[in-house]
Amino acid sequence: MNKKGAFTGIGKVYKFTLSQLFKNKSNLISFGIFILIALLAVPVMSIFMGGDAESGLAFYTEVSTMEDFLNRDEVGFDSRYFIQYGYSILVMIICVFSCTYIVRSILEEKSSKLVETLLVSIKSEAMILGKILAIITFVFSMIMLMIISFVLSYFVTGMFTDTSFIGAALAGMGISADFLNIGPGLIVIAIISALLACVLLSLIAALSGAGCSNMEDMESANMAATMIILACYLAVVFVTPFGSTPAVFMSLCPFISSFAAPAYYATGDIGMGIMIASWVIQIISILLIHRLSGRVYDSLIMYNGNRLKVGKIMSMAMGRKEGK
Repeated sequence: MNKKGAFTGIGKVYKFTLSQLFKNKSNLISFGIFILIALLAVPVMSIFMGGDAESGLAFYTEVSTMEDFLNRDEVGFDSRYFIQYGYSILVMIICVFSCTYIVRSILEEKSSKLVETLLVSIKSEAMILGKILAIITFVFSMIMLMIISFVLSYFVTGMFTDTSFIGAALAGMGISADFLNIGPGLIVIAIISALLACVLLSLIAALSGAGCSNMEDMESANMAATMIILACYLAVVFVTPFGSTPAVFMSLCPFISSFAAPAYYATGDIGMGIMIASWVIQIISILLIHRLSGRVYDSLIMYNGNRLKVGKIMSMAMGRKEGK
């Protein structure tokens, strides 16, 4: 293998992988379909949900004891439910897309023997990291264009018909900037957390993909990262009914924090200090996994045989290479 630096060649791999992703016809078709759905979302909703925005609002009286009133969560369950679930589902979708793309990219290059040519000039960990950054750029470009398309659809549709039903629906759920930390800052926080989640989980997906030798193993290779993603999502689902009580723990727990912390910040359960601490923990986790995985990428990229499980790969990374 070459003796170049661990980060030499990342830019070239990044540009090559990104260009291949945008040249792929199936990727472009999927891109177009998602953007079309986002553009049509508001007009379709206005047809089925429009009209009198207040006609669908129900009023009710909730009776509670004095103890319940004094100990109640400041943010209602409905607000917490939709914010936490909505954000965690979005992160889950982004991470699944990213992990699927990285596994497919690695297996395609291993099957075509292209990886052997690449490793002549760069180190395997640089190649993997360049691919991960390119794929995350592609996926986030798709998500951002979908969001921009939805916003554009909202304003254009509002020129021709009433779109106040969207604001009324959000208000009915208790989602309002009056008592939630909703604003441009929250968007930045959510993007940073989602990026860190993608990088961390993509590193695991890359390890799993590198431990396979043919395209038939792609589904099995995807499973390791997918199960971790689902576990993070289910953890968020499980603790949401507990309100603000587990906010600090969930915000500082590796892997889970990117799924949970921005939502807890939006509901005011944690401050910016805890939010930054969650990023630091995620970055440390990324560096540790990248350092461990760098020890075995050379062996895995050239590996041919039955699929290696992630547990076996991590044992190799930590120096227990017997039986390899």
